[in-house]
Amino acid sequence: MKFELLKAHGSSNDIFIVDGRPERIFSTPAEVADFVRLVCDRQGPLGGDGLYFVDDSRAVPEAFFFNPDGSSAKLCGNGLRCVGRLVLERREADALDVSTGGGRFRVERIPQVAAGVWSVAVELPPVTFRAADVPVVTTGAEHVDTVIPTLHPALRFTGVAVPNSHLVAVVDDYDENELVAVGGAAAGLPVVLPAGANVSFVRPLTAPGEIFVRTFERGAGLTPSCGSGVVASRAVYSRLGHAPADEPLLVRNPGGCARSFLTPAADGALTPRLEGNATFVYRAVVDLEQLAHAEPGDLDIDVLTDEISAYALFHEDNLRAIRAAGITQPER
Repeated sequence: MKFELLKAHGSSNDIFIVDGRPERIFSTPAEVADFVRLVCDRQGPLGGDGLYFVDDSRAVPEAFFFNPDGSSAKLCGNGLRCVGRLVLERREADALDVSTGGGRFRVERIPQVAAGVWSVAVELPPVTFRAADVPVVTTGAEHVDTVIPTLHPALRFTGVAVPNSHLVAVVDDYDENELVAVGGAAAGLPVVLPAGANVSFVRPLTAPGEIFVRTFERGAGLTPSCGSGVVASRAVYSRLGHAPADEPLLVRNPGGCARSFLTPAADGALTPRLEGNATFVYRAVVDLEQLAHAEPGDLDIDVLTDEISAYALFHEDNLRAIRAAGITQPER
């Protein structure tokens, strides 16, 4: 069985895109999970942070996201920018809707964030802080700026769904080892977090309108960037009174930077928008049997060098800003 793979990334959150619906390509969910793990395995010939299947045969394209461990997820915000670019190019459109994770998302071409860097905006459904939507088991209707003792004795977390579940803490100093410990622990607390949650730390930066965000993703671990984590963190930052909701903030992380803001509605709902790069890295046609036995470097791939180089120049400015803020990440 052969597959055409597109490798892409949003803020270095690298994902694969495969044409077709997973249930029509594979006979069982277990086969889907095995395929995703094989493609995303960084010890294998390829490697990535997840995979989107895309059914572009319908009026509204439909996408299905899977974490690198083979589990399904409602959304990958950075990956959805890449899916959005693909279907926008195919349909020669400036904006359209994409259905994924039970929701409908608006994707739109925007001016390039830098020369040669294709850029896309995604409008997500309104965020919700309702504990039942996150879900967080708590005594109140929401879990806002509150300690979860079984998760961490001092950090104050806010639960938000975008629509996948996030816990966000605003910190004075970023400690990556602490984030990894807390993120890993969140998966093992079914009494408090029955569905688990992505965990993000937010550190304000001295430059006006800028924050640093790092996310430990459920099913993926620590990734260079998490689009839904950016949106969740942006929403919490406003909920805690640090910035107006409709003010565009530049969100920096080790994988890149993106802009995000929320549009308030008359009923109080907050609709988030995520703007950033959608870079295509390479294309490859792989045989499933060959993929299972290949070593890194064995496969014939068509590398899109110009796009990679353009993003690298843009990203270097982001890394300089992070280093200047005194934020460091340990070697892993």
